[in-house]
Amino acid sequence: MLVSQSNQNKVQSKVSNLKDTERNWKPVKLVWEESSGAVAPEFRYGKQYQLVAGQKKILLTRKVSRAGKQILNETKEISPSLYESWMQKLFNIGIKTLTFESPPTETMTGVSYNFVSFQMGTTKSRFYYRLEERKEPTWKQKNSIIQIIERMKP
Repeated sequence: MLVSQSNQNKVQSKVSNLKDTERNWKPVKLVWEESSGAVAPEFRYGKQYQLVAGQKKILLTRKVSRAGKQILNETKEISPSLYESWMQKLFNIGIKTLTFESPPTETMTGVSYNFVSFQMGTTKSRFYYRLEERKEPTWKQKNSIIQIIERMKP
């Protein structure tokens, strides 16, 4: 199968954004943590996803608990093509353009603060949220980022 020159350049450009001049992966760390907060024990949940790119491999760790029981705890190596696909989606939605928020100083009983944190070289972004904020119309970009991360599976 022949690949057009422009398509080949797009693929190479996409890869070059994720690799250094020596063709090693640029260090990337993406973390998402979300929990239900204070609800009845049978409805509690927690999710933590961490995507880490080292020089030679990419690892995805997923931890999920429901009703106080851990139902998923795995770390798996991710294929380069899958990693590139996820990162391209995150870049397209603008994860690199978000600000780096400080942790909330206000504490509210029974309310959990969830977050997404992204770092690639000197580029850092992080945002905190409460579950009810995800329903706001202004949250389209951040919800899209969370959905991309939540769909990550090895």
